[in-house]
Amino acid sequence: MGAVSLIPAQAYDETKGYGFTNTKDGNEQALAVKVAPGDYRVRVTLGTKKAASRTSIWAEDRRLMMAPVALKKGEVKTVEFIVNVRNASLATSEQDAAKAPRVGLRGDEATESRTWDDKLTVAFSGEAPAVQSVEIAPVTARRVFMAGDSTVTDQGGTDYASWGQMLPRFLQGDVSVANHARSGETMKSFVTSLRWDKLLSEARAGDVLLIQFGHNDQKKQWPRTYVSAEQSYPAWLKAFAADAQAHGMKVVLISPVSRRTFKDGKITNTLAGYDDAVRKVATELNVPFIDLTAKTATLYEALGPQVSPQAFGNGGKDGTHHNAYGAFVIANYVAQTITDPASGLNLKAAPDFVAFDPAKPADPKNFELKPTDWPVMRDVVTKISGN
Repeated sequence: MGAVSLIPAQAYDETKGYGFTNTKDGNEQALAVKVAPGDYRVRVTLGTKKAASRTSIWAEDRRLMMAPVALKKGEVKTVEFIVNVRNASLATSEQDAAKAPRVGLRGDEATESRTWDDKLTVAFSGEAPAVQSVEIAPVTARRVFMAGDSTVTDQGGTDYASWGQMLPRFLQGDVSVANHARSGETMKSFVTSLRWDKLLSEARAGDVLLIQFGHNDQKKQWPRTYVSAEQSYPAWLKAFAADAQAHGMKVVLISPVSRRTFKDGKITNTLAGYDDAVRKVATELNVPFIDLTAKTATLYEALGPQVSPQAFGNGGKDGTHHNAYGAFVIANYVAQTITDPASGLNLKAAPDFVAFDPAKPADPKNFELKPTDWPVMRDVVTKISGN
């Protein structure tokens, strides 16, 4: 597609294959372009001669692509990043796409999610966003995949967020982040819904896979997907790792984030056994391990019982799922670990990356994203699992 002049009032047109989409509260401008699945380099020119500007850039279901860009009146800046686009089809080159298996989408995924809609969506928000141009071109890029549950997925509703959707902001823009995590998932359901097949179908040698499950896998009240910390949970972790490594991927195992369960000023570990299982499997397989169970407990304790709710969704009432601040700082720590040369992953941090110590978190009121930067795509349609 050649150069096209657009204004935000021009709604998405299926025939043309581009235009702006409606949002929940109108605090973002979301440009959607119909594209084939793959990776795309997006080049955005920001700024205006008329006034100072501040622009945050998001992709698909609220993936934060980079730090907010603040420019003075007359200043112009061009930024680049890579966006991964996928759909639910599992068709191979020998299959009729209409008859091919498809990922088992649930809840609002098929109707509201920007992840599975055959479009590349780039959204702009902030106190005074100013976008001059957007250029999109296909590219072949190394991918960083994620498999997990609601504490990892791209959250699109209200004030909820997960560390997976914040991760692109902390990585150098030459990689593509493909977050396949989904609320309510377990390792078993991730397989039976064909999400695992979909992820593997897009994997290439040298790609990286971050795996974090446990919140729902530990639920005995879900007998079809329950796995014990001592036996079946480690076995499933090993199976996932073996599958990924057979595709040439580099695997990182991550223990599940802690729940905010204080007792006498300390976090009680509601995931006991599962965190140790991840550590043991990572040691046995000689793959990188990130102990988010311990590190997030340290984070909550450092914030304290009174302030730590400011890291969680639903106005702090949720004790499991994070908001923008909580997701942001956890993603900061994950990025710090996977870009460490000692990890052997050969990933690079963003140029403005600053290391994060969970024991010394910044004040939630003074972190990088302002309330006006946060786009509310939609109401929470399906109940978020994991509490």
